Amino acid sequence: MRGDAGGALRRGLVAALLAPAVVAAVAPAVAAGQAGSEAAQAVQAEVGGRAVSLPVSRHRAYPVIDAAGLAAVWEEVRRSGVFLQARLLGEDVAFEAGSPFFRHGTRTYQLANPPYERDGAFWIPADFVSGWLADRAPEVAVTAPASPTPAPADDPLPARVDPTVPWRVIIDPGHGGRDPGTLGGGSHEKDIVLAIGRRLYEELRDRDMIEPHLTRDADVYVEHDLRSRFAVDRAGDLFVSIHANAATDERARGFETIFLGPARSEEAREVALRENRGPEAEGAAGAPSDIQFILAGQDRTQNMDESRLFAGFVQNAIREAMGGRSPDRGVKQGPWWVLLGALARMPSVIVEVGFLSNGEEERYLNGAEGQGALARAIADAIVSYREDVLRRYASDVAGSC
Repeated sequence: MRGDAGGALRRGLVAALLAPAVVAAVAPAVAAGQAGSEAAQAVQAEVGGRAVSLPVSRHRAYPVIDAAGLAAVWEEVRRSGVFLQARLLGEDVAFEAGSPFFRHGTRTYQLANPPYERDGAFWIPADFVSGWLADRAPEVAVTAPASPTPAPADDPLPARVDPTVPWRVIIDPGHGGRDPGTLGGGSHEKDIVLAIGRRLYEELRDRDMIEPHLTRDADVYVEHDLRSRFAVDRAGDLFVSIHANAATDERARGFETIFLGPARSEEAREVALRENRGPEAEGAAGAPSDIQFILAGQDRTQNMDESRLFAGFVQNAIREAMGGRSPDRGVKQGPWWVLLGALARMPSVIVEVGFLSNGEEERYLNGAEGQGALARAIADAIVSYREDVLRRYASDVAGSC
């Protein structure tokens, strides 16, 4: 991670987007350690009015608790592969070995360190008790937890189906500033996608019932989380992030559109890992395994289905615009961090416009002709997709009457 502030922002964003609060009362305490022994500490937790002492071990650089020792804290514990699930305060809680993310109910949190498996046991970082539970509101009795806040309706359409209301389209040119993105023979991804993004903005501004917004309009670096927060804060109806690709094989060419989902190939996973990583190597916003864990715990939302549909509109429009100049690599799915936050509120896609590692495509993407053609194609796709949504919604309403 890129520091405490970035980590706090990231944890706060994911938690804010993925649902209700949880309450607990915990009083952490450290007991005297046993010299030379793995079990060097204990934490004392008050759960449901009962004080329980949980022994702490240290196999790595941080203290952990054997999940089996949490029997007084949760119930219905079950393990499946690298996953551990249980019931805690009336909600399901789920961990994955190797991932710092865990889910409670419909809300996702992040620990400072990941749980892990060792000697047949599942070890949970001690800060789950001394930190996460302790941070929950202590004035609310655990024995009578408040009813969880109802999750928002799993239907993204109502705010967008009024034909008299313009759609707010969030255009996200990837990278920027100290993050150049993919490097071509003589160009940077950040500059090309910004140029296309600006052209797309101009195209959409002239289209009826479309209100475009840019996450960046200059050569500046914007954190992944702030891009999706920008989209949510502006009540966006559609999120389009523009990127360019690269490959070790200079013959690789083509365009593709990506929606959020588990990677279906090692190539997709590697691309997502590269894009999730910030300008510093240690600044990964989230490893694909982390995001796939979050996705595994969520029901498929209509926004995910709509993202797949919209991706098809984009691919079709670009293919028609290219006229065979560049191969259609299809609609794909991948664990892209920047899509995670925006997806909670709107259909969201990544558009990979071509390969800068291919000299011919790099020249085309650097030129006004190529940038203009791509911008018009994406704009056409957005307009066509909006018309399709309005038509489908009108049919649903007519059928229910």
